[in-house]
Amino acid sequence: MRTLIIDNYLPNSPQIEKLYDVICNVTVHTVEVKEASTINAGEDFKYIDVLVLSGSQHKLTESGVYEAYTNLSDIIKTTEKPVLGICFGHQLLCMAYGEDIKVYDKALEGYYMVHRLVEDEVFEGLGDRFVVTQSHLEYIEEVPYDFIKLAESPNCPVEIIKHSVLPKYGFQCHPERFDDKHPAGIALLENFFKIASWYT
Repeated sequence: MRTLIIDNYLPNSPQIEKLYDVICNVTVHTVEVKEASTINAGEDFKYIDVLVLSGSQHKLTESGVYEAYTNLSDIIKTTEKPVLGICFGHQLLCMAYGEDIKVYDKALEGYYMVHRLVEDEVFEGLGDRFVVTQSHLEYIEEVPYDFIKLAESPNCPVEIIKHSVLPKYGFQCHPERFDDKHPAGIALLENFFKIASWYT
């Protein structure tokens, strides 16, 4: 199984290294990174099995930002491969399917409780409530058409989603940022890659 992390961060951001290292530890298969700005229109990622959309310092509500992601947005919507959107990637996934982005008055930073709404394989080993790392100023208020809301929180109405048919998931949290006291993030990633392996 080959995983491609699409890097939405600014150049030389340490966050992408953290995400890469964690995913390499989660999956024993090949992991590659490609900058979002180098994605070409119609790129089919023929030899890639899983797409992971990283977080970013960019804000999708800023003028011209979403337009810069048109090629990637089209790929997100048309691919049938497993996709995981993380934070900015989650928001990009939702925008690709027609949802708008909302902005907080103040950025959400730190560990926050998330409430699971429905049963799903991505929650294996987790309870109805679990703590994850949040770091975002923008959020999704409504679930895109053809998606199911899996989790919410008092701070964010749409925390985790999945496509009703295809293996596409969005996490508003940063599951790669976890520690021994807050291990839910790594469980979410492990479960996602387990699900992804069923489709490759």
